[in-house]
Amino acid sequence: MQTQLSNLSRRRFLAGLGTLSAGLAAGGALAGCGGNGNGSSSGGKSLTFLNWEQVKGTPLEQAIQAYEKSSGAKVTVQPAVTQEYDTKMRTLLAGGSPPDIMRINDDFVRGFSEQGALLDLKPYIEKDQLDTSAFAKEAYEFPKQPDGSHTAWILGYQPRLIFYNVDLFKQAGVPLPPTDWSSAGWTWSDFAETAKKLTDPAKKQYGALVYLDTGYEQTFTVNHGSQTGIFSTDGTKFTLPDAKEVEALQWATDLTCKDKVQPPWSALQQDNVQNQMFAQGKIAMMFATFGTVPYMRTTVKDFTWDVAPPPADLEQKTESSVIVFCIPKTAKNPDQAWGLLKFLAGEEGGKILLQGGAFTPINNKVAATLAPNGKMPEHIALFGEAAKHLTATNQTKNTLGARELYRPALDQAYNCEKQVGDVLQKVKPQVENALKGS
Repeated sequence: MQTQLSNLSRRRFLAGLGTLSAGLAAGGALAGCGGNGNGSSSGGKSLTFLNWEQVKGTPLEQAIQAYEKSSGAKVTVQPAVTQEYDTKMRTLLAGGSPPDIMRINDDFVRGFSEQGALLDLKPYIEKDQLDTSAFAKEAYEFPKQPDGSHTAWILGYQPRLIFYNVDLFKQAGVPLPPTDWSSAGWTWSDFAETAKKLTDPAKKQYGALVYLDTGYEQTFTVNHGSQTGIFSTDGTKFTLPDAKEVEALQWATDLTCKDKVQPPWSALQQDNVQNQMFAQGKIAMMFATFGTVPYMRTTVKDFTWDVAPPPADLEQKTESSVIVFCIPKTAKNPDQAWGLLKFLAGEEGGKILLQGGAFTPINNKVAATLAPNGKMPEHIALFGEAAKHLTATNQTKNTLGARELYRPALDQAYNCEKQVGDVLQKVKPQVENALKGS
């Protein structure tokens, strides 16, 4: 589940896929002329690149420049589309003249793949005899489709860990969390008890925050024994309403509704409020992604903070947001596009991207070099070690549409009005209709 998700409605999303399908049919001739991954590049050693964030002045720009120097290629980075990016992406794909490489929301990979919009990278992977064992397995395999095609490329991932305020632990005389992926003294029960000791109502200080980061849905259900998490393996069933899954979500919700150690849902509806509260010392432990690190390094000045793995139950895994790019089926320079993507996922490109500190490069050897380098968090290497402990949400035809149904419904549970199971069972038929595209 990627960061910066759009507010695109389900209806608009499905309509967009319909428009896209028509556009692909009209652009079929282009797909057979150097845009199918097997022909020669029509544009020589040049390619275009589009991201939804600014590239200039970032490690990504440095990595692209390194690729240009080593390959002799010219990469034209198009101006970032920071608003309504998903709408712009669909328009470019349907128009038949998209950039050679585009950032793509991970929720859209399955749907666009089934519409034939994305180039299958499997022939490139096989031709180059790429050692895929060098990559974080779950992240690397995310773009694989049921037919065996590999329709997108992961440059990196953002594992979720527990960020915690070291000073508050010490003030309360509470043992610090483990410094490695261990369950010793770090089970769900341990976590809840620790949160109670770190909660101070008089100071409006909460011991924990788990349920705001939506990655908790997959992480905590799988750790509680779910075999699928949110969706079935084939992406057609909504499995979050099943017994173990409901127990996991109810446990996290009860941190607010019963234990009173988690901020009320109503207090968490402003953008970035969770990071602000943590930085102000109002939250002692927070489940959040690697992408939170740069903010905390910049903002927190008056206390020590660190990270720990999620608390363990039957398993101790974590979901990761993924940094996804694709080569459109109608790209004019697919060979050069593949060359750049391969470089960015390799050791040289990964080392440059690592400097950004916002995500873990997919290359395991590079990820293993994560180190604090005199900065917090001291145990930042846990993000690299997360590669051995990842879980991923199963893909569906319409993940975004499903989420736009069940997540607002869960507000009733998070506001302590209804039980999680009752809410999810009620919305299940609608969600499964959405997964079918209806």
